[in-house]
Amino acid sequence: MKTEVIEIKTKEAEELIRKFAERTALVQGKGDPGQRYLWTDAFALNCLFGLFHITGSNQYHEKAYQLIELVHEHLGKYHPDDKRKGWISGLTDEKAEFHPTVGGLRIGKRLPERKEDEALDQRLEWERDGQYFHYLTKWINGLLQADTETENDQYARWAAELLAATSAFIVNGTQDPKMYWKMDTGLSRPLVSGMGAHDPLEGLICTVNILRRFPDRTSQFNYMLRSFESICSQQTWTTSDPLAIGGLLTDSIRAIILEKEDAPVDLNAESLLQESINSLNDYQKQDLKAGAGQRLAFRECGLSLGIRILKGMKEKLGIQSISNAQMQCYELLANEIENFWLDPENQKSPTWKEHLDINSVSLAASLIACSHPEVFLGIPKRA
Repeated sequence: MKTEVIEIKTKEAEELIRKFAERTALVQGKGDPGQRYLWTDAFALNCLFGLFHITGSNQYHEKAYQLIELVHEHLGKYHPDDKRKGWISGLTDEKAEFHPTVGGLRIGKRLPERKEDEALDQRLEWERDGQYFHYLTKWINGLLQADTETENDQYARWAAELLAATSAFIVNGTQDPKMYWKMDTGLSRPLVSGMGAHDPLEGLICTVNILRRFPDRTSQFNYMLRSFESICSQQTWTTSDPLAIGGLLTDSIRAIILEKEDAPVDLNAESLLQESINSLNDYQKQDLKAGAGQRLAFRECGLSLGIRILKGMKEKLGIQSISNAQMQCYELLANEIENFWLDPENQKSPTWKEHLDINSVSLAASLIACSHPEVFLGIPKRA
Protein backbone atom coordinates (compact mmCIF):
# COMPACT_ATOMS: atom_id res chain seq x y z
CA MET A 1 0.00 0.00 0.00
CA LYS A 2 1.35 3.41 -0.99
CA THR A 3 2.92 5.59 1.68
CA GLU A 4 0.53 8.49 1.08
CA VAL A 5 -2.48 6.17 1.48
CA ILE A 6 -1.08 4.86 4.77
CA GLU A 7 -0.59 8.43 5.98
CA ILE A 8 -4.19 9.34 5.18
CA LYS A 9 -5.50 6.22 6.93
CA THR A 10 -3.33 6.94 9.96
CA LYS A 11 -4.69 10.48 10.26
CA GLU A 12 -8.26 9.18 10.04
CA ALA A 13 -7.52 6.57 12.71
CA GLU A 14 -5.86 9.12 14.97
CA GLU A 15 -8.92 11.35 14.79
CA LEU A 16 -11.29 8.48 15.59
CA ILE A 17 -9.19 7.38 18.56
CA ARG A 18 -8.73 10.98 19.76
CA LYS A 19 -12.49 11.48 19.98
CA PHE A 20 -12.94 8.09 21.66
CA ALA A 21 -10.24 9.01 24.19
CA GLU A 22 -12.01 12.28 24.98
CA ARG A 23 -15.40 10.59 25.44
CA THR A 24 -13.99 7.95 27.79
CA ALA A 25 -11.64 10.03 29.96
CA LEU A 26 -8.35 9.02 28.40
CA VAL A 27 -7.87 12.75 28.06
CA GLN A 28 -7.58 14.49 31.42
CA GLY A 29 -10.63 16.52 32.37
CA LYS A 30 -12.82 15.13 29.59
CA GLY A 31 -15.37 12.35 29.33
CA ASP A 32 -16.56 9.66 31.70
CA PRO A 33 -13.95 7.20 33.03
CA GLY A 34 -16.74 4.76 33.85
CA GLN A 35 -17.77 4.58 30.18
CA ARG A 36 -16.08 1.25 29.78
CA TYR A 37 -17.06 -1.61 27.50
CA LEU A 38 -14.67 -4.54 27.43
CA TRP A 39 -14.87 -5.40 23.72
CA THR A 40 -14.38 -1.79 22.62
CA ASP A 41 -11.59 -1.17 25.11
CA ALA A 42 -9.74 -4.30 23.99
CA PHE A 43 -9.59 -3.12 20.40
CA ALA A 44 -8.85 0.45 21.48
CA LEU A 45 -5.85 -0.90 23.38
CA ASN A 46 -4.52 -2.56 20.21
CA CYS A 47 -5.18 0.65 18.27
CA LEU A 48 -3.15 2.70 20.72
CA PHE A 49 -0.20 0.33 20.39
CA GLY A 50 -0.54 0.48 16.61
CA LEU A 51 -0.55 4.27 16.57
CA PHE A 52 2.55 4.27 18.76
CA HIS A 53 4.41 2.12 16.24
CA ILE A 54 3.21 4.19 13.29
CA THR A 55 3.88 7.64 14.76
CA GLY A 56 6.54 6.97 17.38
CA SER A 57 4.59 9.19 19.80
CA ASN A 58 4.85 8.08 23.44
CA GLN A 59 1.45 9.58 24.17
CA TYR A 60 -0.14 6.47 22.65
CA HIS A 61 1.81 4.12 24.90
CA GLU A 62 0.86 6.24 27.91
CA LYS A 63 -2.81 6.17 26.96
CA ALA A 64 -2.67 2.40 26.40
CA TYR A 65 -1.43 1.72 29.92
CA GLN A 66 -3.89 4.26 31.30
CA LEU A 67 -6.68 2.41 29.51
CA ILE A 68 -5.63 -0.89 31.10
CA GLU A 69 -5.84 0.72 34.54
CA LEU A 70 -9.29 2.19 33.83
CA VAL A 71 -10.65 -1.13 32.55
CA HIS A 72 -9.45 -3.00 35.60
CA GLU A 73 -10.63 -0.28 37.98
CA HIS A 74 -14.17 -0.22 36.56
CA LEU A 75 -14.80 -3.64 35.01
CA GLY A 76 -12.90 -5.59 37.66
CA LYS A 77 -15.50 -4.40 40.15
CA TYR A 78 -19.23 -4.97 40.43
CA HIS A 79 -21.74 -2.90 38.46
CA PRO A 80 -22.47 0.43 40.21
CA ASP A 81 -26.11 -0.62 40.69
CA ASP A 82 -25.22 -4.03 42.14
CA LYS A 83 -25.74 -4.44 45.87
CA ARG A 84 -22.38 -6.18 45.98
CA LYS A 85 -19.48 -3.77 46.07
CA GLY A 86 -15.76 -3.87 45.48
CA TRP A 87 -13.65 -6.21 43.39
CA ILE A 88 -15.35 -9.19 41.71
CA SER A 89 -12.55 -11.40 43.04
CA GLY A 90 -13.35 -10.46 46.64
CA LEU A 91 -9.77 -9.32 47.16
CA THR A 92 -8.94 -6.23 49.17
CA ASP A 93 -7.97 -3.12 47.24
CA GLU A 94 -4.32 -3.66 48.12
CA LYS A 95 -4.23 -7.26 46.83
CA ALA A 96 -6.46 -6.57 43.84
CA GLU A 97 -3.99 -3.98 42.60
CA PHE A 98 -1.61 -6.89 41.91
CA HIS A 99 -4.32 -9.31 40.71
CA PRO A 100 -7.03 -7.18 39.03
CA THR A 101 -8.20 -9.88 36.60
CA VAL A 102 -8.30 -12.92 38.85
CA GLY A 103 -12.10 -12.72 39.21
CA GLY A 104 -12.71 -11.92 35.56
CA LEU A 105 -14.01 -8.66 34.08
CA ARG A 106 -17.53 -7.38 33.52
CA ILE A 107 -18.89 -6.71 30.04
CA GLY A 108 -19.77 -3.11 30.86
CA LYS A 109 -23.49 -3.21 29.98
CA ARG A 110 -25.73 -0.38 31.19
CA LEU A 111 -28.03 -2.62 33.25
CA PRO A 112 -26.88 -4.89 36.09
CA GLU A 113 -26.99 -8.65 35.55
CA ARG A 114 -30.26 -10.60 35.70
CA LYS A 115 -31.09 -11.72 39.23
CA GLU A 116 -31.23 -15.41 40.01
CA ASP A 117 -35.02 -15.39 40.44
CA GLU A 118 -35.69 -13.32 37.30
CA ALA A 119 -37.01 -14.97 34.16
CA LEU A 120 -34.88 -14.71 31.04
CA ASP A 121 -35.93 -11.95 28.66
CA GLN A 122 -33.98 -12.59 25.45
CA ARG A 123 -34.19 -8.97 24.27
CA LEU A 124 -33.36 -7.42 27.63
CA GLU A 125 -30.47 -9.82 28.24
CA TRP A 126 -28.47 -7.97 25.57
CA GLU A 127 -28.55 -4.90 27.81
CA ARG A 128 -27.63 -6.69 31.03
CA ASP A 129 -24.19 -7.07 32.55
CA GLY A 130 -22.28 -10.23 33.39
CA GLN A 131 -19.24 -11.82 31.77
CA TYR A 132 -18.88 -12.88 28.13
CA PHE A 133 -16.22 -15.47 27.39
CA HIS A 134 -15.37 -14.00 23.98
CA TYR A 135 -14.89 -10.53 25.48
CA LEU A 136 -12.46 -11.93 28.03
CA THR A 137 -10.38 -13.54 25.28
CA LYS A 138 -10.19 -10.18 23.51
CA TRP A 139 -8.78 -8.59 26.66
CA ILE A 140 -6.35 -11.49 27.14
CA ASN A 141 -5.03 -10.79 23.63
CA GLY A 142 -4.73 -7.10 24.49
CA LEU A 143 -2.79 -7.81 27.67
CA LEU A 144 -0.46 -10.15 25.79
CA GLN A 145 0.18 -7.41 23.26
CA ALA A 146 0.93 -5.05 26.16
CA ASP A 147 3.44 -7.63 27.35
CA THR A 148 5.30 -7.42 24.05
CA GLU A 149 5.49 -3.63 24.39
CA THR A 150 7.26 -3.54 27.74
CA GLU A 151 9.77 -5.34 29.92
CA ASN A 152 7.21 -5.51 32.74
CA ASP A 153 5.74 -9.02 32.89
CA GLN A 154 2.70 -8.00 34.96
CA TYR A 155 0.52 -7.78 31.83
CA ALA A 156 1.25 -11.38 30.89
CA ARG A 157 0.57 -12.46 34.48
CA TRP A 158 -2.77 -10.65 34.41
CA ALA A 159 -3.60 -12.35 31.09
CA ALA A 160 -2.83 -15.76 32.63
CA GLU A 161 -4.97 -15.01 35.69
CA LEU A 162 -7.83 -13.92 33.47
CA LEU A 163 -7.56 -17.09 31.40
CA ALA A 164 -7.64 -19.16 34.59
CA ALA A 165 -10.85 -17.36 35.63
CA THR A 166 -12.51 -18.34 32.34
CA SER A 167 -12.30 -22.02 33.28
CA ALA A 168 -15.68 -21.39 34.96
CA PHE A 169 -17.23 -21.28 31.47
CA ILE A 170 -16.29 -24.93 30.81
CA VAL A 171 -18.72 -27.60 32.05
CA ASN A 172 -19.08 -31.40 31.92
CA GLY A 173 -15.39 -32.13 32.47
CA THR A 174 -12.97 -33.33 29.80
CA GLN A 175 -15.09 -36.31 28.66
CA ASP A 176 -17.84 -34.24 27.03
CA PRO A 177 -16.94 -30.60 27.64
CA LYS A 178 -19.33 -27.77 26.78
CA MET A 179 -19.17 -24.04 27.31
CA TYR A 180 -21.46 -21.33 28.56
CA TRP A 181 -21.78 -18.19 26.44
CA LYS A 182 -22.53 -15.73 29.25
CA MET A 183 -22.11 -16.02 33.01
CA ASP A 184 -22.98 -13.86 35.98
CA THR A 185 -20.44 -11.35 37.21
CA GLY A 186 -19.25 -13.66 39.98
CA LEU A 187 -18.81 -16.59 37.54
CA SER A 188 -21.07 -18.75 39.68
CA ARG A 189 -23.98 -19.45 37.28
CA PRO A 190 -24.77 -19.26 33.57
CA LEU A 191 -26.95 -16.44 32.28
CA VAL A 192 -27.05 -17.83 28.73
CA SER A 193 -26.20 -21.53 28.52
CA GLY A 194 -25.69 -21.90 24.78
CA MET A 195 -22.11 -21.89 23.52
CA GLY A 196 -20.71 -19.10 21.35
CA ALA A 197 -19.90 -20.43 17.88
CA HIS A 198 -16.18 -19.58 18.00
CA ASP A 199 -15.61 -19.44 21.77
CA PRO A 200 -13.73 -22.77 22.05
CA LEU A 201 -11.41 -21.77 19.21
CA GLU A 202 -10.57 -18.47 20.89
CA GLY A 203 -10.12 -20.28 24.19
CA LEU A 204 -7.76 -22.80 22.62
CA ILE A 205 -5.60 -20.14 20.98
CA CYS A 206 -5.47 -18.05 24.16
CA THR A 207 -4.41 -21.12 26.16
CA VAL A 208 -1.66 -21.96 23.67
CA ASN A 209 -0.49 -18.34 23.83
CA ILE A 210 -0.36 -18.36 27.63
CA LEU A 211 1.61 -21.63 27.62
CA ARG A 212 4.00 -20.11 25.08
CA ARG A 213 4.59 -17.28 27.56
CA PHE A 214 4.57 -19.50 30.67
CA PRO A 215 5.66 -23.02 29.64
CA ASP A 216 6.08 -23.99 33.29
CA ARG A 217 2.31 -23.70 33.82
CA THR A 218 1.33 -26.69 31.68
CA SER A 219 -0.21 -28.54 34.62
CA GLN A 220 -2.31 -25.51 35.57
CA PHE A 221 -3.81 -25.06 32.11
CA ASN A 222 -3.81 -28.64 30.79
CA TYR A 223 -7.49 -29.12 31.71
CA MET A 224 -8.48 -26.05 29.70
CA LEU A 225 -6.20 -26.97 26.80
CA ARG A 226 -7.68 -30.45 26.47
CA SER A 227 -11.26 -29.24 26.95
CA PHE A 228 -10.99 -26.59 24.25
CA GLU A 229 -9.21 -29.05 21.97
CA SER A 230 -12.00 -31.60 22.44
CA ILE A 231 -14.76 -29.09 21.71
CA CYS A 232 -12.94 -27.70 18.67
CA SER A 233 -12.54 -31.16 17.17
CA GLN A 234 -16.33 -31.37 16.87
CA GLN A 235 -16.86 -27.94 15.28
CA THR A 236 -16.97 -26.43 11.83
CA TRP A 237 -16.19 -22.73 11.61
CA THR A 238 -17.88 -21.52 8.42
CA THR A 239 -20.05 -18.47 9.07
CA SER A 240 -22.02 -15.79 7.23
CA ASP A 241 -21.53 -13.10 9.88
CA PRO A 242 -18.97 -10.46 8.77
CA LEU A 243 -17.64 -9.85 12.28
CA ALA A 244 -17.18 -13.58 12.83
CA ILE A 245 -15.44 -13.96 9.45
CA GLY A 246 -12.98 -11.23 10.44
CA GLY A 247 -12.35 -12.98 13.73
CA LEU A 248 -11.77 -16.30 11.95
CA LEU A 249 -9.26 -14.71 9.59
CA THR A 250 -7.38 -13.28 12.57
CA ASP A 251 -7.48 -16.58 14.46
CA SER A 252 -6.23 -18.35 11.33
CA ILE A 253 -3.16 -16.13 11.26
CA ARG A 254 -2.57 -16.71 14.97
CA ALA A 255 -2.89 -20.46 14.44
CA ILE A 256 -0.40 -20.44 11.55
CA ILE A 257 2.16 -18.55 13.64
CA LEU A 258 1.72 -20.83 16.65
CA GLU A 259 1.87 -24.04 14.60
CA LYS A 260 5.10 -22.87 12.99
CA GLU A 261 6.51 -22.52 16.49
CA ASP A 262 5.46 -25.95 17.81
CA ALA A 263 2.10 -25.36 19.50
CA PRO A 264 1.33 -28.08 22.10
CA VAL A 265 -1.82 -29.10 20.18
CA ASP A 266 -2.81 -29.33 16.52
CA LEU A 267 -4.61 -26.06 15.71
CA ASN A 268 -5.57 -27.22 12.20
CA ALA A 269 -4.43 -23.86 10.89
CA GLU A 270 -4.66 -24.77 7.21
CA SER A 271 -8.24 -26.03 7.56
CA LEU A 272 -9.19 -23.03 9.67
CA LEU A 273 -7.86 -20.63 7.06
CA GLN A 274 -9.73 -22.45 4.29
CA GLU A 275 -13.03 -22.25 6.20
CA SER A 276 -12.38 -18.55 6.78
CA ILE A 277 -11.75 -17.96 3.07
CA ASN A 278 -14.84 -19.99 2.10
CA SER A 279 -16.91 -17.80 4.42
CA LEU A 280 -15.35 -14.65 2.98
CA ASN A 281 -15.97 -15.77 -0.60
CA ASP A 282 -19.64 -16.41 0.17
CA TYR A 283 -19.94 -13.03 1.86
CA GLN A 284 -18.50 -11.29 -1.18
CA LYS A 285 -21.44 -12.50 -3.25
CA GLN A 286 -23.82 -10.39 -1.17
CA ASP A 287 -25.08 -6.99 -2.23
CA LEU A 288 -23.51 -4.31 -0.01
CA LYS A 289 -25.62 -1.48 -1.38
CA ALA A 290 -27.90 -1.08 1.65
CA GLY A 291 -27.92 2.33 3.30
CA ALA A 292 -26.11 3.09 6.54
CA GLY A 293 -29.34 2.75 8.51
CA GLN A 294 -29.52 -0.96 7.59
CA ARG A 295 -25.87 -1.72 8.33
CA LEU A 296 -23.71 -2.06 11.44
CA ALA A 297 -20.27 -0.51 11.14
CA PHE A 298 -18.54 -2.52 13.84
CA ARG A 299 -19.57 -5.83 12.27
CA GLU A 300 -18.37 -4.80 8.82
CA CYS A 301 -15.19 -3.20 10.14
CA GLY A 302 -14.46 -6.41 12.04
CA LEU A 303 -14.39 -8.11 8.64
CA SER A 304 -12.19 -5.46 7.03
CA LEU A 305 -9.82 -5.72 10.02
CA GLY A 306 -9.48 -9.46 9.41
CA ILE A 307 -8.76 -8.82 5.73
CA ARG A 308 -6.08 -6.25 6.61
CA ILE A 309 -4.44 -8.69 9.00
CA LEU A 310 -4.52 -11.46 6.39
CA LYS A 311 -2.97 -9.17 3.77
CA GLY A 312 -0.31 -7.85 6.13
CA MET A 313 0.80 -11.27 7.32
CA LYS A 314 0.40 -13.26 4.07
CA GLU A 315 3.92 -12.66 2.76
CA LYS A 316 5.57 -12.77 6.18
CA LEU A 317 4.12 -16.22 6.79
CA GLY A 318 4.52 -17.52 3.25
CA ILE A 319 0.82 -18.27 2.76
CA GLN A 320 0.56 -19.73 -0.77
CA SER A 321 -3.09 -20.86 -0.76
CA ILE A 322 -4.38 -17.34 -1.53
CA SER A 323 -3.41 -15.87 -4.87
CA ASN A 324 -2.48 -12.22 -5.31
CA ALA A 325 -5.60 -11.75 -7.45
CA GLN A 326 -7.78 -13.13 -4.65
CA MET A 327 -6.09 -10.89 -2.14
CA GLN A 328 -6.71 -7.85 -4.31
CA CYS A 329 -10.43 -8.66 -4.39
CA TYR A 330 -10.51 -8.92 -0.62
CA GLU A 331 -8.66 -5.62 -0.31
CA LEU A 332 -11.25 -3.94 -2.52
CA LEU A 333 -13.95 -5.14 -0.14
CA ALA A 334 -12.02 -3.78 2.86
CA ASN A 335 -11.56 -0.46 1.07
CA GLU A 336 -15.27 -0.31 0.29
CA ILE A 337 -16.20 -0.91 3.93
CA GLU A 338 -13.73 1.64 5.31
CA ASN A 339 -14.64 4.32 2.78
CA PHE A 340 -18.35 3.83 3.40
CA TRP A 341 -18.02 4.37 7.14
CA LEU A 342 -15.53 7.21 6.81
CA ASP A 343 -18.17 9.14 4.87
CA PRO A 344 -19.55 11.87 7.21
CA GLU A 345 -23.03 11.36 5.78
CA ASN A 346 -23.06 7.70 6.79
CA GLN A 347 -21.81 8.63 10.26
CA LYS A 348 -25.05 10.60 10.71
CA SER A 349 -27.08 7.39 10.68
CA PRO A 350 -28.68 6.08 13.91
CA THR A 351 -26.75 2.82 13.60
CA TRP A 352 -23.45 4.74 13.75
CA LYS A 353 -24.47 7.06 16.58
CA GLU A 354 -26.09 4.38 18.73
CA HIS A 355 -22.86 2.36 18.77
CA LEU A 356 -20.47 5.29 18.45
CA ASP A 357 -17.55 3.99 20.52
CA ILE A 358 -17.41 0.47 19.16
CA ASN A 359 -17.98 1.69 15.58
CA SER A 360 -15.23 4.30 15.83
CA VAL A 361 -12.70 1.94 17.39
CA SER A 362 -13.46 -0.89 14.94
CA LEU A 363 -13.02 1.43 11.98
CA ALA A 364 -9.78 2.81 13.44
CA ALA A 365 -8.52 -0.75 13.98
CA SER A 366 -9.07 -1.62 10.33
CA LEU A 367 -7.24 1.51 9.20
CA ILE A 368 -4.29 0.89 11.54
CA ALA A 369 -3.99 -2.76 10.50
CA CYS A 370 -3.16 -1.63 6.97
CA SER A 371 0.37 -0.94 8.18
CA HIS A 372 0.68 -2.70 11.56
CA PRO A 373 -1.48 -5.85 11.61
CA GLU A 374 0.69 -7.61 14.19
CA VAL A 375 -0.52 -5.42 17.08
CA PHE A 376 -3.94 -7.09 16.80
CA LEU A 377 -2.58 -10.63 17.15
CA GLY A 378 -1.39 -10.62 20.77
CA ILE A 379 1.28 -13.26 20.12
CA PRO A 380 3.36 -13.14 23.31
CA LYS A 381 7.09 -13.22 23.77
CA ARG A 382 8.58 -16.61 24.49
CA ALA A 383 9.57 -17.16 28.08
